Amino acid sequence: MSATSFQRRETGLSLVEMMVALAVSAVVMAGAVTLLVNQQRAFQSGAADRGMQETARAALQEITGNLRMAGFGVDPPLVFDFGFADNIPMLQAPRISGTNVRVNPGYGGCANPVSCRDSATGPDEIVFYSRDPAFGHAIQAVGGTSSISMAGPLNVPLYAGQVLQAMCYGGSMLWAYVTVGAYVAPSQAPTIAVPLANGSGLDFPFQNQTLSDGCFGAGNAWVFKVDRYRYYVDAFDQNGNSLGWGYQSPNRPYLMLDQGLKDQNGVAIRSVIAGDVEDLQFAYEYPAAPITLVGAPPGTAVGTVIPAGAGGIDLAPAAGAPGYGTPTTNPSRLDQHPANIRAVVVSVVVRTANADITVGDQTIPAAGNRPDVAGLRGYRRMLFQTSAALRNMDARAPYYPTYSASNGADQLNVGGG
Repeated sequence: MSATSFQRRETGLSLVEMMVALAVSAVVMAGAVTLLVNQQRAFQSGAADRGMQETARAALQEITGNLRMAGFGVDPPLVFDFGFADNIPMLQAPRISGTNVRVNPGYGGCANPVSCRDSATGPDEIVFYSRDPAFGHAIQAVGGTSSISMAGPLNVPLYAGQVLQAMCYGGSMLWAYVTVGAYVAPSQAPTIAVPLANGSGLDFPFQNQTLSDGCFGAGNAWVFKVDRYRYYVDAFDQNGNSLGWGYQSPNRPYLMLDQGLKDQNGVAIRSVIAGDVEDLQFAYEYPAAPITLVGAPPGTAVGTVIPAGAGGIDLAPAAGAPGYGTPTTNPSRLDQHPANIRAVVVSVVVRTANADITVGDQTIPAAGNRPDVAGLRGYRRMLFQTSAALRNMDARAPYYPTYSASNGADQLNVGGG
């Protein structure tokens, strides 16, 4: 072997070979980085999808769970609050000043509650009532129309604004809806004094007068708690200040619950149910009415709000409002009065918690009677929908809990709260 041949073997890679190797390495590295980035994006996308699904699950379970109790222990015409209600037939309540009850003018201070509860350009809200099955105390005395004394102990507080149902178990079988006027702290005392609110701004402003009936002070009356539920969407800044909602708002939207209560300092209590709920829509099913679905296609056109009247929510139908004892064939059972709602369709639009610059679509999908609208850019969104059947709305008689004074010796309910 010559010296020249040996030296050629020791020179190593040529420049061309090195460039080819670097190019191959760069391609391999680029592919690896791209794969890693794609995997990371896929993971983030999957996590975002799971987050939206969990948010929707929490929101829908909260709303539908309480909706299924709507009307329990409450007169059907009073269950859904769409505003002013007059001449409501309460099976066992004396007529007061020519009327039984007025929801005045509708909880939440809406000038026009039907259109306030429904929107074709923004989120809907809903207000309904149901009795708490775990709360019941014997009434020991009635202080006119301004207070009641009930048997203790009281294990949970009563907040100002809480609706109560006073029910007399005597021969006249009366009941009335009244409102707690001030905070009542939990107590182990044998007697609990509960102040009652008076005034035209209450949900049930006239029924305190029913307490003047001697039946309520004769030792055979009970008081129950009636819970109010108002679900709506609001937006907050980083400091927790409510800034109102808007599809283009940079503030984070939340599903909120307002039960009309005030704490011991007089501050309104609002509960956050779920974050990143961007829209909320409700539709109402009337199986026996001319329009069987109100508030969503095909019952109403997309972009059209629910009207107050025979074509939507009819608060004053010609046949009147049905009560507990109204026969199923009565014409009042076949119209659009809120007492005839038998199911509620709930739709929520949930967006990702954080913006993504790679998302260019800003469309919020149509829901209920709201068409597609443009929202804040950079968020992925999902639409979820379910329905809740309202079996309590079909009750033919009020529910009277069976109580006993024997401290459970006879296995009967002795009250809670």
